[in-house]
Amino acid sequence: MESLDTGSKAKKTLGNVDYVESSEFSQGILPTNKDVIQNMLYLLQPKRAGQAQRSKEDAAQLLAELLQEHWLFCNLHTIATKNIKKNILKMYEEFTKLYQTRKQRQNQSFTEKADTFNRSSEQLFDIFCTDTVIRNELEQYSGIKMTDVEWKFLENQRSERKMFHKDFMDKKEIKMMERRKLQCLEHLRKIAEKKEASEVKEETYKTDEKSDEGMSVNESYVVEEEEDEGVPVFSSKGKRKRPYSTWTASSPTSAGDSMPLECQHIRMSIRKVRPGFYETVKFKNC
Repeated sequence: MESLDTGSKAKKTLGNVDYVESSEFSQGILPTNKDVIQNMLYLLQPKRAGQAQRSKEDAAQLLAELLQEHWLFCNLHTIATKNIKKNILKMYEEFTKLYQTRKQRQNQSFTEKADTFNRSSEQLFDIFCTDTVIRNELEQYSGIKMTDVEWKFLENQRSERKMFHKDFMDKKEIKMMERRKLQCLEHLRKIAEKKEASEVKEETYKTDEKSDEGMSVNESYVVEEEEDEGVPVFSSKGKRKRPYSTWTASSPTSAGDSMPLECQHIRMSIRKVRPGFYETVKFKNC
């Protein structure tokens, strides 16, 4: 046995059979046990996973979904995804156990087991749903019913494996286009949500600005006189409850109408200081 990674492909040899990693299944036919093992080898390679290491559970789950989709392209309904995953893990564990057997323990019994496993690797990885009730429900749900052609194709894949599903590529292309359409719609939906959120935020800001217009600070803080020095101290209670009052340019003030407008109010609103305030301060400092 040997394990070797030659740049692009990783290969494991059990007995006289090579298992070379593969990223896809043969089109138009159903995958064999060997195809499944080779795909597991591909998915478990760290450089293929795009991370430090993909677990066997994750790889089997991903492969189970791909197998299910592949069978559906051929109008064949399968068992549940979780059951496909269990079958994949069971077979791969058996392969790993045989492959990792030390040379000192590779006796006659090991050779027989390895030969039996290699012969079975050429057989169909059968995940067909044999339960008639469940299969009928799946057919009603998907709107696809098995015809005599699909039954003959399944039987052929279980035996001599010479038939080819001619509509496989067309269905795969349609499925790919549907997937791309869904991805495009999802992308447009996210863009629309971001744009709507931005517009709502901008509208809220404008509303706040509009509500602040014409609002000035009421400077009637609560003042307390200190008994000893007579120095006025602003009450902290008054600061916490800082009130505001509505003001317009035509409102009368306590300073009298003869006072310049710039001196009547420092602020036009909470966020905006009257431009004339700075001119008045500059004039007084001069």
